Amino acid sequence: MDSEAYMLVTNSSHHQNYEDYVEVNSGRSYDLNVYLQAALRRQYPELALTVTLTSNVSLLPFAFAGYATATLDIVDESVLRTRYFITPSSVAESRTFAKYLYKWGDEYFIVYIVQLSYYQTFQYIFKEPAKGETIMSGNGKTDELIKAVGQWQIPPPPGDKWVYVYDGYWFRSKALYEQVKNASWDDVILNEEMKKQITGLMHKFFDSRDIYKNLGVPWKRGVIFHGPAGNGKTISIKALMNSLFKSDGLSIPSLYVKSATSTYSIRNIFQQARYMSPCLLIFEDIDTIVTKSTRSYFFNEVDGLENNDGIFMVASTNHLDQLDAGLSSRPSRFDRKYLFPLPSEEERNLYCQYWRERLKKKKVEIEFPKRICPAVALITDGFSFAYMQEAFVATLLAIAQERSELDDIEEVNTAEDVKDDKDLDSYELWRELKKTIKALRNDMDNTPDKDKSSNKEDDLLQAFALEKEAQAPTSEPNSLVSQSTIPLRLANRSSKGQTETAHVRESEVYVDYQGAPIITEENTLLYSLDQVTA
Repeated sequence: MDSEAYMLVTNSSHHQNYEDYVEVNSGRSYDLNVYLQAALRRQYPELALTVTLTSNVSLLPFAFAGYATATLDIVDESVLRTRYFITPSSVAESRTFAKYLYKWGDEYFIVYIVQLSYYQTFQYIFKEPAKGETIMSGNGKTDELIKAVGQWQIPPPPGDKWVYVYDGYWFRSKALYEQVKNASWDDVILNEEMKKQITGLMHKFFDSRDIYKNLGVPWKRGVIFHGPAGNGKTISIKALMNSLFKSDGLSIPSLYVKSATSTYSIRNIFQQARYMSPCLLIFEDIDTIVTKSTRSYFFNEVDGLENNDGIFMVASTNHLDQLDAGLSSRPSRFDRKYLFPLPSEEERNLYCQYWRERLKKKKVEIEFPKRICPAVALITDGFSFAYMQEAFVATLLAIAQERSELDDIEEVNTAEDVKDDKDLDSYELWRELKKTIKALRNDMDNTPDKDKSSNKEDDLLQAFALEKEAQAPTSEPNSLVSQSTIPLRLANRSSKGQTETAHVRESEVYVDYQGAPIITEENTLLYSLDQVTA
């Protein structure tokens, strides 16, 4: 990039602002932002200064998306960097002080991005005044840039599908939408009446704005999904989200809250929900989101003076009894509760049939007669769907490992019309499943009456019921957002002289636990949580 376009001021000493930054942070300061503004104005006396927050105006992601260019300047200013090792073989870097040469269209800007606290990263934007402007007046070109970035951050038009995720800041996640779009209520093993109640309640809500208005009541609702972990709460939330994506004539966005560590976060969450209403606002594991320190503020945001029309809240928890009564018992907040209990024997049978159909469709070479399904259901009493999934995954991996060692794979058939009169123990799948289920039961922290399971296994051949027809099962329970990765903008780094120019591509990468700016993977750049929009 031609650096002459940035030579707006000629009498500036190199690295002066960096030295000021180090000096003030080495002693006592009342407001570092005020100090930096004064120091930067001394450095660029002929330019107009505009200050923004990265949480509001995402300049770097806007550039990395291809709408501008941002070149790190290490010729005239130093950079504060911290290097990290990221598993398995990447080197990462966080930045808390950096200067960029920023080009948008035909306009050139000088931008300092400085992290002043855990929650705030400031952007100091310099631009020469236009005719009729002064260095202390608003700068028209800078305002145009801010508007362009803001419009880019506005939700995409209908048809462009996203899920909005909050984890210290809001970002749009295409990756999460890809997970959600295939979720279906047909894949959820749940009481049919309960399915109808949940879907009917939500869709009637979004169709009933005028009814609420005519009755003079707030157009808002909340439901809680509760029950032991691994029993369908997450897949049901995914199915709800997907049903809104597919609704004819509706464009209802889904907002997923991953964490909220402060009252500032709670405020930010509800501001976004009000802005995007009508919307589905999801608090998965709400007991980890609404804590003692934020509880009162959360209650005020839910049923305070501000308008929450059009917000349908869905919260999930594994521990309803540990929730504050203000969450679980106050009708104006969450007025319906749906229990997702451990699956019954019939539901476990259906889940086994799901795996049978899945392996059949994938043409996996393993004998899986229908008789195995009720047999497995009988010996998995007390198992959640998550444990059922683990039983099948671990069993299939064990079989694959054994076959690879023996190098002995025979073509077998799972078709329904194959005559099945063999003893169950003659089937490799059944033998391995029994071993895996026994190991899982031993690992369960709160398994009641372990001896009963062995008795059931001994009496299995005499006890299991008639075969049931295969039915559509649930898909495996997964967390909506990975605990260790967040989809963020990732940019390749190429060096020319003493500058680094960023070019964007998409990936999933680790981020600094404090949310600092971060650069990761060999020859790649990544920026802070509050500077990046996925």
